[in-house]
Amino acid sequence: MMSTSKRLDFNEIRKRVETSHQLVTGEGLGGVQTNLLIKYNAWLIHELLSSTLEQFGLSAPGYISMTMINSAPGQMANPSDMSLCTGETRANMTRICDDLVAKGWLQRVTNPNDRRRVDMSLTPDGLALLKQVIPIARAKNRDVFEVFDEDERVTLERLLLKLLGALESHL
Repeated sequence: MMSTSKRLDFNEIRKRVETSHQLVTGEGLGGVQTNLLIKYNAWLIHELLSSTLEQFGLSAPGYISMTMINSAPGQMANPSDMSLCTGETRANMTRICDDLVAKGWLQRVTNPNDRRRVDMSLTPDGLALLKQVIPIARAKNRDVFEVFDEDERVTLERLLLKLLGALESHL
């Protein structure tokens, strides 16, 4: 897991943002603290996934890319389309795919409908890796979210979906 020396403690970040808001607006954080909490938790979830995958030589973006390919029609996906699913830039998606190809987990395949287009598919080793990694990642995720009882988890998901809808309507 990422050491705390590589990131500031949440309270330190909160204090700095609050100071900035006070200097500019004369007001405290208010609802901005919610944004900070969501961002910081997302950061830690990503770090947890990364530390879980590290033992396999797999990055979080690589893992997400492989799961997107595995679930795509025909189990093939174009790197440009994958960048839309992962949030990675096209350039970084190319680098991620190159790395996964070099490790033998992905292969380039000519698209059957457009021979100019090259798609990515999992190799047998890539699929075997996913079958090994997914249960471990799910168990780690389950362990983290055990801090909530079932009602709290359902409420959290409902609220996050409500927030998602509000954010999407503003973009």
